[in-house]
Amino acid sequence: MTNSKNSTNGTGIAESAVSLIARADDCGNSESHNLAIAESCKHGIVRNVSVMATGAALDHAAALFAGDRSICFGLHATMNAEWETFRWKPLLPASEVSTLVDADGYFMQHPGLWLAAPPDVEQILNEMKAQLDKLRAAGFEITYADSHMFFEWAVKGLDAALDAWCVQEGLISHRPFTGRLPEIGGDGAGAGSSAGTGQGAGEDVEAGDPVDQFVARLKHAAPGQYLIVGHPGYDDEETRGWGNSDYPGTKVAQDRHWERLMFTDKRVLDTVQSGGVRLLRYDEAQAL
Repeated sequence: MTNSKNSTNGTGIAESAVSLIARADDCGNSESHNLAIAESCKHGIVRNVSVMATGAALDHAAALFAGDRSICFGLHATMNAEWETFRWKPLLPASEVSTLVDADGYFMQHPGLWLAAPPDVEQILNEMKAQLDKLRAAGFEITYADSHMFFEWAVKGLDAALDAWCVQEGLISHRPFTGRLPEIGGDGAGAGSSAGTGQGAGEDVEAGDPVDQFVARLKHAAPGQYLIVGHPGYDDEETRGWGNSDYPGTKVAQDRHWERLMFTDKRVLDTVQSGGVRLLRYDEAQAL
């Protein structure tokens, strides 16, 4: 699997005022998601793929991706299971991570639930190690680590512990790479919302669908390094099977369809090319 190259000048040095870390999350979650991520890498702007060791389609993901050195792979450390239709359990026995699971042995639905009953940090790190080992055994060369649902916010001291664990394991922590593209006006919601706000937020710019919205954010970004995170998917039966009472599967599928287009649509590819946007892997980026 190959990626299109960044725009360069005659010396081979990227001509770019804007650098973008484009990351696709939830690889290994389902076969449909895996295929959408593959499209986003091969025909789009994604250079970083975060893999879930707890996902039911990990073997499928390994067959698609493992051994591909054109992609920077990360551990998408998973300690929560937000869906009601599909839920994950830890890799370690429940008795070894008792503060992370409910009575049925599944991860808690949301890290906010930890506020009332904080989990043991050592148990989190041990489970992360088990997940990392599984990904490596599957053939993935893991370069960085991030967190599903950004769970470290809910546990005092976990952010520093996660960073220290990454150093110990020879990984790049995702936490210093969080530059946000500016949010703008318009109706484009959904795709790219996980990228958050940044310099220029609130500027009133007309934009149409979520792809137009993302293109406008790129065009209005000040020089610098930015992160965009998406969950590429297809609006298909498999993806519509995900969801919960607050986020029905039909909306999940619709949003993930747009997040795939955010990475692959010709409007985005043309903007990246014409604007000289440099697409970065985590191991090429600068900690902020």
